[in-house]
Amino acid sequence: MSVAQLKVTSHVARDLLQSAALFKHEHAVVWEYVSNGLEYVEAGKQSIVDVSVDAKSKKITIRDSARGMSRGDLHRYFQMHGENIDRKKGKPGRGMFGTGKSAAFGIGDLLRITTIRGGLRQKVELTRRAVEGSADGSGIPVRVLESDIKTHEPSGTIVEIEGIHLKKMDVGSIARHVERHIARWPNATVFVNRTQCKMTEPPYSSVRRSSTKGTAFEASLGIAELVLKVAKASLEPELQGVAIFSNGVWHANTLAGCEGRPFANYIFGEFDVLRLSQDESPIPAFDMSRSMQLNIRNEIVAQIYAFLGSQIQILRREIEKTDRDRRRERDVKRLTEEAHEIARIINRDFDEWRDHLHRTLARVQGGKDRLQKSNASEDSGDGLSPGSELPAIILEDESGERSTEYSPDDLPNDPTPNPDQPNEPGPSLAPSNDDEDKIAKRRNKSKTSGSGGFNVDFLNMGIEDARAKYERDVRTININLDHPQIAAALALDGIEDIAFRRLCYEVAFSEYAIALSSELAGGDWYHDITDPIVDIRDTINRISRSAAALYSKV
Repeated sequence: MSVAQLKVTSHVARDLLQSAALFKHEHAVVWEYVSNGLEYVEAGKQSIVDVSVDAKSKKITIRDSARGMSRGDLHRYFQMHGENIDRKKGKPGRGMFGTGKSAAFGIGDLLRITTIRGGLRQKVELTRRAVEGSADGSGIPVRVLESDIKTHEPSGTIVEIEGIHLKKMDVGSIARHVERHIARWPNATVFVNRTQCKMTEPPYSSVRRSSTKGTAFEASLGIAELVLKVAKASLEPELQGVAIFSNGVWHANTLAGCEGRPFANYIFGEFDVLRLSQDESPIPAFDMSRSMQLNIRNEIVAQIYAFLGSQIQILRREIEKTDRDRRRERDVKRLTEEAHEIARIINRDFDEWRDHLHRTLARVQGGKDRLQKSNASEDSGDGLSPGSELPAIILEDESGERSTEYSPDDLPNDPTPNPDQPNEPGPSLAPSNDDEDKIAKRRNKSKTSGSGGFNVDFLNMGIEDARAKYERDVRTININLDHPQIAAALALDGIEDIAFRRLCYEVAFSEYAIALSSELAGGDWYHDITDPIVDIRDTINRISRSAAALYSKV
């Protein structure tokens, strides 16, 4: 009696739909076809890719001028996980898993391909209904609309995705995703809804290069160079971190464990590790999902993250130290005082606005404040800073040396600074009963972002950056001293010039109004697209009235 031979088989329909499920967002789907249009070109030629997103018709079209596909190429294209011909010939690239035919079904119901190569046009389409209708798991029929039609049209491919079931298509996310990827793509030309994608590198103040050569990492990673750059201003989340490449293909972006730490959001760069694409270990470094994530259980990936983490941490600590030194400089101290004054006006308005919001929400059953303040915000008190209004004694000088002139009995109760409060510049002071030498003045404890208020700071962010930028995580408004308008005002007569100070008030108040609406939008507060515009106008009008006294100061 013969025994039937056992074979590993695949249910093609389920296989395709499971692969499609990995593509959950429009930007990942679009990039899958854009990258094909950029990569598969004739030698010596350059492809132009045009992406059209029709939100009303729920349709996306990707048109390229690459080499196109023949009828035989289409047979290989629709083979699940088929071997990539270019990679077989030794040409590096992204095509490793054959996901092109399935990506469209991550968000849509129909994939139509029109392609021309060698003067012959092919046109085919595949629908979700056809995929789901293949119940026996055998091959799925692809509908052929045109086959080997002669044409004088140039080579290229048009990919159409229809029946998109996303509630909203984010054109901005598509453009940003494309721009981030083509940063390393030589001469790539891509348009999204008629706007050319261009990756503009953030302005940076310094560059650091390090290599695995001669280190313990060389054995596992080979010789690979890491390039780290320090941006002049905090980076948007998608621009933060190190881009990990292998043979020119971008696989991930990471801060390698330094996420959320001070000044990590200023660091970006790239690390190209050839051995990552050559890895054949049982635990793969990445999968077919194009998720921009690496598998930390893979030994090479683990070593990459260990090397990156140590180098980013060293640089981050240096930036932090430089920032502390910067804040001790005279002009920066004066700017900090001005920033505190602006923040005081903003936080006074914020408290009044929030109290009004509390009263409004109290009338609505189940109402909840999107911007609740913590108990810490109720604290108040005074401290001492250098001046000539009040008698005081010096506890520590600016270098941190403890004074030996006074014993503990001479000091007020508990003169130790609160560890939760940031150290103020200058010597540490305590009250005294001696009226002869008045060396201090009272300072009010300012609110910080930790207590629910806003901070204001002045930074050199580069001439190309905006006048101000709001850092939501620490609720800080950064005013850009390098912006041509602000720099010109500062150059007139320094920090004390009233024109410079008035401009800073206007910039900060405008950014605050936008930030306040942004915070509310993050809490799904708004129901109509015009609501934030009304709120921004009202906030600017309200705070400019309450801060009118600032404009009369000289």
